[in-house]
This record gives sequence, structure tokens and C-alpha cells, in this order.
Amino acid sequence: MEDMMIGFSLLVLIGALSQLLAWRFDFPAILIMTVAGILVGPIFGWLEPDRILCELYSPLISIAVALILFEGSLSLEFREIDDLRKSIFRLVTVGVFVSFILTSILLIMIGDFHWLPAFTLGAIFVVTGPTVIIPLLRQANLSARPAKVLKWEGIIVDPLGALMGLFVVRVGFIFYQNDGLASHLPFFWSCIVAVAFGIAVGHLLIRLFGNEKVPEYLRTTLTFSGVLLVYSISEWVMSEVGLLAVTAMGLTMANSKHGHLHILKQLREFKENISILLVSTVFIILTASLTRDSLLAIFEWPLLLSILGILFLVRPISVQTSLLRSPLSMQERALISWIAPRGIVAMTVTGFFAQEIAELGIEDAERMLPITLGLVVTSVALHGLTIKPLAKRLGLTKVKNPWEKA
Repeated sequence: MEDMMIGFSLLVLIGALSQLLAWRFDFPAILIMTVAGILVGPIFGWLEPDRILCELYSPLISIAVALILFEGSLSLEFREIDDLRKSIFRLVTVGVFVSFILTSILLIMIGDFHWLPAFTLGAIFVVTGPTVIIPLLRQANLSARPAKVLKWEGIIVDPLGALMGLFVVRVGFIFYQNDGLASHLPFFWSCIVAVAFGIAVGHLLIRLFGNEKVPEYLRTTLTFSGVLLVYSISEWVMSEVGLLAVTAMGLTMANSKHGHLHILKQLREFKENISILLVSTVFIILTASLTRDSLLAIFEWPLLLSILGILFLVRPISVQTSLLRSPLSMQERALISWIAPRGIVAMTVTGFFAQEIAELGIEDAERMLPITLGLVVTSVALHGLTIKPLAKRLGLTKVKNPWEKA
């Protein structure tokens, strides 16, 4: 028990120090966290999070991701994107579909993947997510429009990518085990139930807060408990739909007519502080859990070429296709076409799906985690180092931080 407490405390401390160093030297925090986690884990072997946390490892990461996603969705107010709704909608529909198809084909042709892990990864890799995109946007100090588009895209596609991956895996089970479509229809009902549950709880909480039925000092505690309840029950119904449920809950609370500004501001301030702590801790845990073999596997040519193709071909094509004739300027579309870091959700979801695909006897399942790790590390490094100078070069920065609300 003492070893677990000390080890976990060190993981939290390393994450916090990474954030401090990033602020002190004006460097991307997500990149420092990645390097720190790799150094204390697979390189020097000082910390082994899966041994330190034992059976708490997976639940801790899952709950942290749910809270991070809820905190992000709580900031999604439809009124702030009146002129960008069509652009964001096309980005998370047309853009996601184009990215899914092109990535899957690329992994089959260049990465030499079996079709099932290729299409599963194609679905997962549409994810950017608030765990990686928001820290970058906060530091880059982007102008409002590209910052809003990237923020909304990251939060919306997080659960969408996980659900798409789950759907592909279910199709694989139908194909290989001849289960029949009827036995997998609960997938669709589970998604509907999760969304309805998240909306109901979010609506209930915001009404209680708006009618002064809950004192101020208990609102964040009750919200925190509600997120955990919504996520855990939704995950019990079906794995991976919990992210969809907490996103629906956050969106409901952010856009409810009963959500007075002072209430939402109070909740956001608390959630943002918790989110920073969770992002830094969980990212250190995940990177420190990697093995040296998985790090070396990144440099296999089929995987490396696939990663470069996803970054330099798939992302620009999917964004430019979806944002064609949008009100966004050429400079804004260029920046959005480049920035798409992958993070915690991609890694955790890949690990889960890789186990299921391996049960079908598909050997390529063991290559899923190394390529995901490679894409995460490469995208975080490249986008973390380039977003600020690129934004300045394109004239897309502003003095006031867009994440600091008046």
C-alpha cells in the first residue's frame, strides 16, 4: 500500500512539474509530459505504473478521461459558433468519414495490416481529443475562429472515434463468428440509452442549480458525482459508450436555458483545474507504462510510413475536403489541416480493441498499439513544436488567451 501511495504521488508530481516547466520555458506541456513519461518508464525503468496501481490502473485512466471529456464539453456553447456551425458539422461528419476511409486504406496498402485492425485504427485515428488539443491551443494563443473549430472538433470526435471503432469490431465479430446482426443490435440501443441518460442527468443538475435547490459549495461535488455515475452506468451497459454519455451531459448543461452564467463559470473553473491535473497525471501514467519493444516498433518502415501518411496526407485532404467553401480563410484552413494531435483516448481505446481482435486469431492485433503509440508521440511532438510559430506565421494569434473568459 505504501509503495502504491508513493508511486502514485511521484506520477502526479512529475505531471505537475512538467506543466510548470512548460509554463516557465514557454514550451508545449504535452511534449514535456511525453518525454518525462518515456524517461521514467521505458528508458530508465524508475516507475512502472501498471505495477504501482495494479487493478486500479484501467479504472483510473477511464474515469480520468471521462472527467476530462466532460470538462471540455461543458465549454461547448452553441452560441459561440453561430458563424461556424456548418464548418464544424462538416468537419466532424464529412471530414471524419474521409479520414476514416483514407487512413484504413493507407494502413492496408502501406502498413500491410489485416482489414479488421486497419479499419478499427482508421476509426480510432479520427480522434484528437481535449486531452491533447486544449493544452496546445492554450499555449499557442490562437485567434478565436481556428481555436473554436479545433476545440469543438477535438471534443466531439473523441467519443465518435471510440464508437466507430467499436462498430468496426462488432462487424468483425459478425464476419468471423457468424453471430448474426441481431445479436449486435444492442450496440445501437446502448448509444441511444447513453445519450438519453447523459442528457437527463445534465438537465436535472442544471435545473437544481438554477432553482437554488443546491448550495454553491455542493454544486461541483454533485456534478463530479453525476459524471462518475453517468460514465460508470453507461460503461456497464456497453463498453466505450460512457464517453458519449458524459459528452451529452456536458453539452446539455452548457446549453441549457436554466444554466445561469455564474453557475457555469463556477463549474468550469473547478473542472478546468481538475482537468489540468488529470491530463498531466494520466499522460505520465500512459507513457511511463510503455515498453522498450513498443518504442522500437515505431521505427519499422511500414508503420513509420503509415504515420507520416496520416499526418501529411490524410489530415490535410480530409480537412480541405470538408471545409471547402467554408467562411474560414485559407490561412485558418491551413492551420486546421496540420493540427491533429492524438493522445490518451487513442491509446486506451486501441489497447482495448487490440485484445478483442486478438481473440479472433488475427496476428496484426499486436501491431495496433505500437503504431498508435508512434502516431501519438509523433503528432504530439510535431504539432506541439510547430503550432505556435505556424500560427504566428499565418497571422492567427491574438494577445488575449481565448480560453480565459471574462
